[in-house]
Amino acid sequence: MVTRRTFFSCMASGVVAQALRVGAQERSTLQLKPLDSLPGAEKNRRLKVVFVGAHVDDWVFCVGTLARYARAGHDVLCFSFTPGDSQAIADAHHMPLERLAALRTQDGRKGTQLFGSRLRDLDQHNQKMHVDPESYISFNRILAAENPDVVIGMWPLQFHPDHRAAGNLAFNAWLQSGMRFEFYFCETPPGGEESSQLFAPNRWVDVESVYYLSREAIMANSLEGKPLWADYEMCTRFRGREYGCQYAEAFIRIVTLGFESAPGNPVPGLWYSGMNLAHDE
Repeated sequence: MVTRRTFFSCMASGVVAQALRVGAQERSTLQLKPLDSLPGAEKNRRLKVVFVGAHVDDWVFCVGTLARYARAGHDVLCFSFTPGDSQAIADAHHMPLERLAALRTQDGRKGTQLFGSRLRDLDQHNQKMHVDPESYISFNRILAAENPDVVIGMWPLQFHPDHRAAGNLAFNAWLQSGMRFEFYFCETPPGGEESSQLFAPNRWVDVESVYYLSREAIMANSLEGKPLWADYEMCTRFRGREYGCQYAEAFIRIVTLGFESAPGNPVPGLWYSGMNLAHDE
């Protein structure tokens, strides 16, 4: 019997026949574990993996997948559009905004370093993020300079305005690249302003092997670590049951069979007047 986990792992790498072979093998031994590969691993080389978040702790939403990439020797970079300057969190902890921003950024850098990544913050501000032609073109250039193989962005259908903005900026950068790298949206935990709307995953990653490393990295966030971990554990446990393992993270891969050649775009680098798809050979 082909398990759900085996089927989606094999579909993600485009090897349907492998799912049938694994199913046959599972009938002969109960000890065989289904395959679970990281997105892009089929390239068989060192990958550049980029996470695009709105805040200095947003990488926690897919920390297990990022940690697995880093552990496998891939180059992992986390972006934050804002420097941790949340007035609401500053008020809750009775701290000056500048001190809070410095502490959250320091914690974010420590957390990403723990799982083998690094954090780079950009020039927008909490609850004041903007999505406009200038922001698009600026981030398009920033991401293009990294020459990524895999990019993970924030799911834009949710209540948090910063997350929506970060998701749209990352998605536009994928379009502007000609859709040349793999692009995924990650999930945010249910409840409150981070609740994802209409999130129907088509890709899962088993993160049990980095469970304790992920916890250590999340808990490096000295002010918000405990609630972040509680949400993360609940969500990954649910997705693990769905996928057929103990803990998993879920993603939506945006898939295309073509690429953007961009002829006739009236405002190059800003907006798209329509997609001009040419099928890959």
